[in-house]
Order: sequence, then C-alpha cells, then structure tokens
Amino acid sequence: MTVDLTDADHAILDMLAVGRCTVGYLADETNYSRQHVHNRLNILQAAEYVKKIHDTTALYALEDDPR
Repeated sequence: MTVDLTDADHAILDMLAVGRCTVGYLADETNYSRQHVHNRLNILQAAEYVKKIHDTTALYALEDDPR
C-alpha cells in the first residue's frame, strides 16, 4: 500500500524517527488533534510505516520511513 503523505504524516514520522511516541504525545507536540493523529497513524500502520507496540498506551514506533 502506498500513501500520499500529508503534512501531519511528516510531523508524525519526524517524531517517530527520534523515538517511540504515544498518540497523546504526538498530538501535543504536532498541534494536530488526537483524533487526526490517531486516524493518520491507522493509515501509516496499514501501509506498514509504523507499528503499534503497546495497545493500552497507544505507543507507536517507526517501522519503515517511506520518505
């Protein structure tokens, strides 16, 4: 699956390139809503760019940077 990356995707991928992040932390640091970050992460996860590594805390890690 190929994804046309948005500005939000770039911001999320930049942060995940530094280390693991939760949805809440990504939302706070990127100034996008939690819902928008969550939706974009679902798309990035379906494309296998990111991986959810902890369900309870919604912790994500970068799997394969498409940029």
